[in-house]
Amino acid sequence: MIINNKYILTPLEQKIVEITGKARQKNKELTGINGKGAVANNNEYLHNNIIGFGAEFIFCKHYNLHCDFYIGNTSKIKGTDVYDATWNGISIDVKVTEKDLPLMTPAFSKSDVGGFAFFYCKYPEFIFKGFATNDQLFQKENIKKVKVESYVLKLKNLLSESEFLFLNKLNKL
Repeated sequence: MIINNKYILTPLEQKIVEITGKARQKNKELTGINGKGAVANNNEYLHNNIIGFGAEFIFCKHYNLHCDFYIGNTSKIKGTDVYDATWNGISIDVKVTEKDLPLMTPAFSKSDVGGFAFFYCKYPEFIFKGFATNDQLFQKENIKKVKVESYVLKLKNLLSESEFLFLNKLNKL
């Protein structure tokens, strides 16, 4: 993926993404929790499930990977989240935002994922913003208080595909 490239879901892909997002939301409502353990029963959560899966779908489509259509509740805290994709042997957590924000993940969901792929979204359009390694994001100096204490990485610090692959290869040595 190339930083700042735009990827657009076709009408058929939008239907697939929306059906999957709705199924994930319905499961969360039936079980009474979202990924953070809070009640998840409003349209904001539904929309977040749709754009979240949309970004996963775009990532997997681009790299010719099979999407994870699993709709059960998963949690990095409980160790039941197997991430969004595995690409080149690297577990990837796909993140997306509709706002002009940096890459963020709450401190309580710190994980051992290999890396992150980050998108901006104006559904059904997604703009790839870059990659980050686990070590790069989960640094003490990246902890900021936003809505909740989170790891925050500025866009200028995100990596291209080749930089990301190089650093992951280096970390395995």
